[in-house]
Amino acid sequence: MDDDPFIRELIADTLGGAYRVICHENAEAALAGAEAERPDAILLDVELPGIDGYETCRKLKQQKTLAALPVIFISAHDRIEDRLRGYEAGGDDYIVKPFDPQELAAKLARILGSVSERLRLQDTADYAGRTAMTAMTSMGELGALLQALKKFNVCTNYDALAAAVLEGLSYYGLQGVTQLRFPGGALTRSTRGEATPLEASVIGRMAEMDRVVQFRTRISITYDHVSLLVTDMPIEDSERCGRLRDHLAMLAESAEMRVQAVAVGNESERRGKTIDFAIKEISQTLQDIDQAQRQSHVATGLAAAAMTSRMEHAYVSAGLGEQQEILLSRTVQEGIESILNAQSAGVDLQDRLTVVIRGMKSVLG
Repeated sequence: MDDDPFIRELIADTLGGAYRVICHENAEAALAGAEAERPDAILLDVELPGIDGYETCRKLKQQKTLAALPVIFISAHDRIEDRLRGYEAGGDDYIVKPFDPQELAAKLARILGSVSERLRLQDTADYAGRTAMTAMTSMGELGALLQALKKFNVCTNYDALAAAVLEGLSYYGLQGVTQLRFPGGALTRSTRGEATPLEASVIGRMAEMDRVVQFRTRISITYDHVSLLVTDMPIEDSERCGRLRDHLAMLAESAEMRVQAVAVGNESERRGKTIDFAIKEISQTLQDIDQAQRQSHVATGLAAAAMTSRMEHAYVSAGLGEQQEILLSRTVQEGIESILNAQSAGVDLQDRLTVVIRGMKSVLG
């Protein structure tokens, strides 16, 4: 749906080969057409004559037969306020003009591929919400918070923590999105399953906003590593809304601390593996040095004995006198003994090195 003929033609040309494309130039015609045609998805321009795109999306979502239709907004505006309005109206994605036709086709294919899964998860979420509200009667709101924090304490990875945060929302019968930011990436999850691109975009932008921001039924709570966006605050009950605001802030703050704890644990595990590897390498290297030195001692002793034997034979061949033989033999023997004594001086250090190697091996198991 777009009032610009060029955009309508571009969309029809881009998607016409894979889909049946029905174009409308205003909201009234599009709403009537959607009810009659029951499309699989709707591409919606924001700036339309008369009813704008946001209001059109709200009207679509108010109709039970059309509420589940995925909506992709197409707009020339890319401010966070514009994306928030699209998200608040019920949009699933947001494309900025001028857009790449291939990007549009890819986004549409992705949205359509996730519709059935989202509907299944929505049914599950509805059931969980009804169950949660029944449980709330007995455990109370504070009990729900304590139960959620208890779950946080056993989370050892980011996936489990994101699931625990969303489970915490379900204890209050709330829907929303959470994003965990950690070294090397970020994880965005929704109570409906995988977060839509627009949800991920909105919550990512909110990381740059104030700690707590509320707009109508939506509230966002942001810490350095955790963002929480709740979409259905009970604003008609101001007292409960205020209590939930406090509890959700504690929920997000506790998740923030747990993200940091998981990061520290991951880093400690990484360092531990690095240290284990280094110890193994050092142990093996010291063992190789120990063996090489001991072999060198043995080889030196054998070489000295062989040289002494050769010298004795050489005396006879050289025709030396007895006194000359004695003097030369003594000189050679003293030299050999000096070499062997110098090597023997390191025997104690060698034995200590052997003990160290055995100790390192026992630590490594």
